[in-house]
Amino acid sequence: MQGQRQLQNDEYLDAIKSFNTAVLSKNEGFEAYFLRGIAKYSLGDYRGAVNDFTKTVNIHSLYGRAYQYRGISYDRILDYQNAIKDFNKALEIDPFNADIFLARGDTKLHMHNYEGAEDDFTSAIHLESNIAAAWLSRGLARHFQDKNTEALEDMDKAIYLDYFNLEAWLKRGMIKYELDSAEAAIKDYDHALSLTDKNPYVYFQRALADVKVGDTAMAEHDYKKVLELDPTNALTYYNLAILYSNAKEYEKALSAYNEVTKLNPLNVYTYYNRSSIYYELGDYAAAEEDLSRAIDIFPDFAGAFINRSAVRHELNKHKDAEKDRERAMEIIAAANGDEPDPSKLYSRYADSAYFNRIIEFEADFIAGDMERGRVQFDRINIMPKQNFYLLLSQNKGDIQKDDAIKEYTDESLVAYNSGNPLGVKLVFSTNNFYMEDSLAYNKISDVELLAAKSGDSLGKYAIVGILSMMIHDYSSALLDYDKAIEINPNLSYVYLNRGTLRYEMNQSKYEERKYNTSVSVSRTSFNGPQNEVKPPDHKTTIYDFEKALRLNPKLAFVYYNMANVKLSLKKYQRAIDDYSKAIELRPDLAEAYYNRALTLLFVDEPKLACKDLSKAGELGIRESYNVIKRYCTK
Repeated sequence: MQGQRQLQNDEYLDAIKSFNTAVLSKNEGFEAYFLRGIAKYSLGDYRGAVNDFTKTVNIHSLYGRAYQYRGISYDRILDYQNAIKDFNKALEIDPFNADIFLARGDTKLHMHNYEGAEDDFTSAIHLESNIAAAWLSRGLARHFQDKNTEALEDMDKAIYLDYFNLEAWLKRGMIKYELDSAEAAIKDYDHALSLTDKNPYVYFQRALADVKVGDTAMAEHDYKKVLELDPTNALTYYNLAILYSNAKEYEKALSAYNEVTKLNPLNVYTYYNRSSIYYELGDYAAAEEDLSRAIDIFPDFAGAFINRSAVRHELNKHKDAEKDRERAMEIIAAANGDEPDPSKLYSRYADSAYFNRIIEFEADFIAGDMERGRVQFDRINIMPKQNFYLLLSQNKGDIQKDDAIKEYTDESLVAYNSGNPLGVKLVFSTNNFYMEDSLAYNKISDVELLAAKSGDSLGKYAIVGILSMMIHDYSSALLDYDKAIEINPNLSYVYLNRGTLRYEMNQSKYEERKYNTSVSVSRTSFNGPQNEVKPPDHKTTIYDFEKALRLNPKLAFVYYNMANVKLSLKKYQRAIDDYSKAIELRPDLAEAYYNRALTLLFVDEPKLACKDLSKAGELGIRESYNVIKRYCTK
């Protein structure tokens, strides 16, 4: 089977396409569902994998591997109870499978059932004593029970069995670090880096040990190495900022904190700590601004109120300072009603070091886990997919963009493409298009000549409008669309193109005006008057879309584009409704699942969003797996 070969070669996206075909051609074939589930799992789509493994066991209820892998997938989405149920079922079917005991032990470890985890890892070792992962995991379970001598013995055994296992050296080093053997931990990290110098997480852990032994120069080196390999790692920038701040290198610290705010703009502790540096530098206005931002993010942040009170005293805002102090004491009293000495609580909340221990960052350390075929580790900008147009289909050699262009058609287009007198093939596709001017002009000449011979002036204007658009001559394209509609006002496809082009042109003008009228906002003028550029209302676009739908109510691409317009207008629920209508009409419209998922994430509906992302990935949107990794596996 082609899909199996692709799976073995780590070609997971292609494998999913092959298994899609197998599923459609043989609905009762459990292997296709199971193998597609493996491919989805490999791409980090654990919910999608669960669905395929469920279909597998519905067809073949005694297929133990499906229960095993579904259990592992449940574990990845933190559904531990269902994971345990599946592992138990798998062990009923195959009671002497060490891998199942190992997987169940991992889930118990995640549930903090360390004793039960140790028992499962021991069972795995009794069945197969040469599995390094079982010794490694049992070492962790014993460490969490403070059986550290035994834990390190297990770690030693894991390394003996698999000397080149980076994870074993790393985890043994982490245990040694936690046992205050930082120098011994560094030796393990050094050996891990001798196995591969491309894993940022090892450098990060070694940096922590460097700090513990007082080697701040080496810590700085290791943090910078992390950022070479993983340049968007906010946690590393944060730790660097603390390192610089402790050394009173305030400008470096500010630079590092600034990077954190770019990467993780809602992390309250970054603003809190940065305000302390501004305070030390005497920039009280900047300190006040950062503390106010921290309070906006976390309105019950007593420490921020306390520090802002001090800052406002320096700014001679004594009434506001007193209000902040009183608010801080109210929060502290509400949270710590049994504390007899409020002054102790006050000093505790005023200590920024207290907050350094409770931080959550987006820090994936992904570079060390990048593997061939695992596209979920690619760095992408998460943006909605663009609008659809009716376009000329192009040969691969004619396409100038790197973006893969996905094409759709319908019955009307199939009929038109098979016999039109202008020698063109039309498809629906997104506007990731471009055509060389010379090629387009030659095509325009051909179309005009053929139209003159056939008398098809309507077709000429419609097709020449498309070609003008594809070389970004938007004004000419609009004129041609207008002429086509004058000849025949019942052209739903032309309304689709004209409305979409109007939208794109209006958005482009809006962005240009915003850029040209933008003013720099200093801290002192932050609340001052600014020139406001109003966004377009897109009434002409909506008119064209509504006209297209009256003429062709089953044209899914109009609903999709309408949803994108509503998304730009911040009408999120209405956008979701239109994406849903597009999907109802075209269940294969991958872009609609993807954009609906992003919108659902924005309105805080992650479960529904992750289901859509899985479907979008299944239908070929590779970026889905990046978004799944970020939002659906935590």
